[in-house]
Amino acid sequence: MVALGHEVLLFAHANSQTKAKLVPLLSRAAVAEMVEAGEHELFEMTPEEVYQHLTYHAAMREILERDKAEPFDVIHNHSLHHVPMLMGQAFGRRFFTTFHTPNLPQLKLALLTLQLGTLTQFTSVSRHQQQVFAPFVPSSVIYNGIAVDSFTVQTKMPDEEIYFWFGRICPEKGTHLAMEYCQAAKKRLIIAGPKSNDAYFDEKVAPLLAADGQDGAPKYFNYVGHLTKTQINTYLNQATAMLFTSTWDEPYGLTLAESLACGTPVIGFDVGASAEIITKDTGVIVTKLDKEAFIAAFEKVKSISRLDCRRRAEEFCSAEAMVTGYLQLYFELEASAKPPNPFKNITALVS
Repeated sequence: MVALGHEVLLFAHANSQTKAKLVPLLSRAAVAEMVEAGEHELFEMTPEEVYQHLTYHAAMREILERDKAEPFDVIHNHSLHHVPMLMGQAFGRRFFTTFHTPNLPQLKLALLTLQLGTLTQFTSVSRHQQQVFAPFVPSSVIYNGIAVDSFTVQTKMPDEEIYFWFGRICPEKGTHLAMEYCQAAKKRLIIAGPKSNDAYFDEKVAPLLAADGQDGAPKYFNYVGHLTKTQINTYLNQATAMLFTSTWDEPYGLTLAESLACGTPVIGFDVGASAEIITKDTGVIVTKLDKEAFIAAFEKVKSISRLDCRRRAEEFCSAEAMVTGYLQLYFELEASAKPPNPFKNITALVS
């Protein structure tokens, strides 16, 4: 939005990298000075809950004060907290909230209040996400976007058949399922990502790694740890396909978009928004936990055009497409305001 000439004030972590004007959220040290020792226990809240509550409350108070001095055209809330949703009522139609997560308990409580009447507006990052929140409030669908041009593309299918799985290693991402399917199909798999759940890694992933290639058996797995974006790009370029084995309904699925940006097709479960992002020309989507269908997809995916994958990323998964969608909603606030007239003030509130 800054590149398009709009003035953006970004409320976010002090270390955020942005071309917008950054307003740092309260630090943990600053919040600690505001809270009496043991105060969180009095209100039956964890220290983290107190920190988030006070941080978002302070940010919204500052936005309200700034708005009095120089009104904002738009206030867009991307946080995952209920306080901005409730305090945003002061701005009416100028206040947008984007749903990036499942309907968490505290969000649900806020939405039950907003059901009684609100002028604020809502967007979802997929049609699936839209359906999740439909019982509470209506929302427009603006898909997430990535910087597609920051990924290099490989349009030729690699000579060596090898598959790539990346993401947080935890139960809901189903890392061990990708491993089991590749082992059964005798396919090589590279695994990348942080161990975000040690118990899951030790119980489900580590035994498969330890037994791999033992007693003369073929070796199928290579766990390469937590990688940089550039390293992930390289592995995706070298992969026949990316494997998506999430077992929960992801609101969007950024690994899908990143894979397509590299020209890499996807084999994945039909969960959340996966079937909205991956088309028949860019991957194979199968019923969740359908092992036979997943294994059969190893052969099908080889005929997919990697150039079609990149085109899909450019047309559907780009930051430009996302920004265009948001701007269309913003301009509807004022019937007389038409592109390319830049907004003078857009405030983005993020976590």
